[in-house]
Amino acid sequence: MFTPFVRILLICLLSPLTLSCSNGRDNSASVHKDKVSVQLKWCHQAQFAGFYAAEKKGYYRDENLDVALLEGGASVDHAAALLNGTADFAVLSPESLLGGQSGARSLTAISILFRKSAVAYLVKTGSGIGNPYDFMGKTVSCKDSAGSVKDFELQFMAMMNRLDIPLDSIRMVPFEPDFKGFIHGTVDVTPTYFINGAVRLKRKGLKYMMIWPDDYGVHCFSDTLVTTTEMIEKKPDLVFRFLRATLRGWRFAVGNPEEAVEITLPYVKKGDRELQNEMMNALIPLVHTGENRIGWMCDKDWSSFIRLLEDQNLLKKGRVEPGKAYTTRFLNQVYGVGNP
Repeated sequence: MFTPFVRILLICLLSPLTLSCSNGRDNSASVHKDKVSVQLKWCHQAQFAGFYAAEKKGYYRDENLDVALLEGGASVDHAAALLNGTADFAVLSPESLLGGQSGARSLTAISILFRKSAVAYLVKTGSGIGNPYDFMGKTVSCKDSAGSVKDFELQFMAMMNRLDIPLDSIRMVPFEPDFKGFIHGTVDVTPTYFINGAVRLKRKGLKYMMIWPDDYGVHCFSDTLVTTTEMIEKKPDLVFRFLRATLRGWRFAVGNPEEAVEITLPYVKKGDRELQNEMMNALIPLVHTGENRIGWMCDKDWSSFIRLLEDQNLLKKGRVEPGKAYTTRFLNQVYGVGNP
């Protein structure tokens, strides 16, 4: 005969329904998860593969997070989504971040995901346009009407200002996500991310040349992970756990691009595997530059970028202090170091 203690022990060991004897992971369904929403910069695609990987591989679950990934697009103001509380985190261009530095809910960057900018300006082969000086008298679709493509407009203006090309010599019209005007010839120059728009146009058989702001002294970075100062002050542990899981997802995506694309495809409305593969291969050098760690940022990144905008009169001098636009506090925690 078993003693009462032994009988209870056997029940715990043998019964799959006994929660008190299961391990922590099995208990996950009964543990309250912190709900987090992330405003993505654009429509679901490989550009955000690290987020999808963090979700699919269970990295968010490991941090006790329930994450909703909100699709972006040309009509979505990503900074406003943070400022009005629609999202807890967002992927922004640094230009949009700096434009949101006002009020009690000011914005703070916690990581730079694309350490090099993906912005390029396309002109058709045979158009006679070979450099920015040839933009004079032409139509450029780079106006940011919804706050969603601020990097297209500001990098264009910075390049023109830096080269002393008068903006009133150029007809600037709103950016067209479908590139309709550029394809049909009513637009001479269009900005795009070379990791997606340029890939799509190439697949349509369009022949073009890319003009890079970086070649003309406009050195920028791109997709930046941002939250509010309020979130950092009130929920620092949540910010840390979210960033740790997200960067873990990006490290996986960069190291396993084919699997990352397979994870991405269910999120994409029209899941073209070849297109997503091309995007993934194009973005890896932007994320993993060989300098420092994935997601890293430092003083020189922000100081030089802010100085660029100030020098081109695109940002009022002294309006933004570099040290208040970003914090490396959580990166230091994630990587366990004070320097990269």
